[in-house]
Amino acid sequence: MASRGGRPRIGQVAALAGVSATTVSHALNGRRPVSEATRRRVLDAIEELGYRPNVVARGLRAGRSLTIGLVIPDITNPFYPVLARGLQDVLGPAGYDEIVTNTNGERDLERHALDKMISRQVDGIAFAVFHTHADDLRPVIDAGIPVVRLGGRQSLPGVDLVHSDDEGSAAEAARYLLRGGFRRIAFVCGPAAEGPAAERVAGYRTALAEAGVPVDPELVAYTEFSRAGGAEGVGRLLELPEPPDAVMCANDMMAIGAVDAARDRGLRVPGDLAVMGFDDIEAASLVTPALTTMANPAREIGRACARLLLERISGTVTGPSTEVIIPARLVRRQSA
Repeated sequence: MASRGGRPRIGQVAALAGVSATTVSHALNGRRPVSEATRRRVLDAIEELGYRPNVVARGLRAGRSLTIGLVIPDITNPFYPVLARGLQDVLGPAGYDEIVTNTNGERDLERHALDKMISRQVDGIAFAVFHTHADDLRPVIDAGIPVVRLGGRQSLPGVDLVHSDDEGSAAEAARYLLRGGFRRIAFVCGPAAEGPAAERVAGYRTALAEAGVPVDPELVAYTEFSRAGGAEGVGRLLELPEPPDAVMCANDMMAIGAVDAARDRGLRVPGDLAVMGFDDIEAASLVTPALTTMANPAREIGRACARLLLERISGTVTGPSTEVIIPARLVRRQSA
């Protein structure tokens, strides 16, 4: 069904899908709402015909680069590739590509990444923030580039926010441990409890206060967001004169490190130390014991972020800022 030159045209896609060429265009670029059933017929026709839109020409006509920047702190953390996949689920059919930059969670690298995205003339930025201050985002706003923060709090007009219910989910995790009879509950978080980790620490403290359990500052360990960081943080906690009987971690990689630290000291998990993770990455169900954790739906967060960026780019959504909260859920396994 290809054209004489061998390359399928948009009219052929429209004919096969039973829609107009304009509807095909809308399904691809997201500038007008298209029903999910229609969008699926268009995508099926595209796949059957092998149609490839001329992205360069489309971008020139629209005055856009058809690229979205994704700034993340740690590409080795399995949460972020899944988040990127969620973005691509929505951006790909709309004809957009991602440019991914890793910052190691360092403020200077985060600011440099934003400058680079501005110079690349991306059409929007998804930004997993840790240390960047609100003013660091001002150049992006001044450049007229839609930006969505992934995690943290609403802090600046013109910046949208997509995140899981970090504070509420951490409170639910702490209440689960409290119901299990644990009272000396520790929390292992990032270097300064910034970004989503700050919300999770707040939820932990709220749940303990509700239960009348004193919040001991010694039981909050600041470390790196990694397996090694989790092991190091829990190692310090286990050296306390009165060590914890349970530990919550800001992410699953840290929780796996917590299990490492307990094992190295001959402790049983959860018999001697209960361990709670956060995110529910694939490895959480593969380690022994399998992690009890809060499922933080990375792919759905990525999809929600991409939809919001496309709506901002197209002008469908206007106004100073929008917040989208994706609920997390408790996943009970063997570690707590």
